[in-house]
Amino acid sequence: MRTVIHKRLALLVAVLSVALTQMFGQDFRAHAPEPGPAKPIEIAKPDQFALPNGLKVILVENHKVPVVNFQMFINRDPLLEGEYAGYASMAGDLLATGTTTRTKAEVDEAIDFIGATLSTSSTGAFGSTLTKHIEPFLDVFADVILHPVFPEEEFEKLKTQTLSNLAAAKDDPGSIAQNVFSKVNFGADHPYGEVQTEASTNAITLEKCKEYYHDYFKPNLAYLVVVGDANHDQVMQWATQYFGAWEAAPVPRTVMPDVELPEETSIQFADKTGAVQSVIRV
Repeated sequence: MRTVIHKRLALLVAVLSVALTQMFGQDFRAHAPEPGPAKPIEIAKPDQFALPNGLKVILVENHKVPVVNFQMFINRDPLLEGEYAGYASMAGDLLATGTTTRTKAEVDEAIDFIGATLSTSSTGAFGSTLTKHIEPFLDVFADVILHPVFPEEEFEKLKTQTLSNLAAAKDDPGSIAQNVFSKVNFGADHPYGEVQTEASTNAITLEKCKEYYHDYFKPNLAYLVVVGDANHDQVMQWATQYFGAWEAAPVPRTVMPDVELPEETSIQFADKTGAVQSVIRV
């Protein structure tokens, strides 16, 4: 008897659920919910100071977790690379491939051992580490910024990899669209309109990469940005200890060419026969 009652109650609940869903569900889905109040964004005021060599330091303290992020940013002018388009990027990628005291494998091992991260580019380096590992991290971080040796073997590997990526990009609609977009908007003779090609990559030499580094990696052109579990006194000590002896020097300046704005709407079409995807840029 109880089993029959339980079955009937279950059936009644199911019927009521369906009925209520039909009555209110459609109306619920027809109207978007009202957004809740926006949460205030609280950004700590940065602490800023400079070293005698011109290195500008910016600190944003955040002690919620024992992690510190470091970025060395080279604030250079946009660079017109001409027939060597891509050499600045390659120079940046080579920074962490060997120093005067460490091989690439030793750089990688030192960073992995403390669970940190480190990446480099044409405009500097970025890394993150636990607070307790700051000193061993900064040993490597400063080393790749101040003492890269640009190994020939790593340069050849990078050039081969870059050429392979460029070949693959020829079949990528997104890459094709971006190249056309850049040239149309800025022109091939503008830093923002240049496109790295196989020809420009083959023209890049190791000496050209070294030249870029020696021209632009100067403290008077750089910002050291520190965000995380650190205070003013600590950052002042680290900046002075690891970058205080970095020598300032004049750096090349670039005059940006004017961009001719289009006077009327135009359509640029890049035909890629057999492509299964189309990309539109406006």
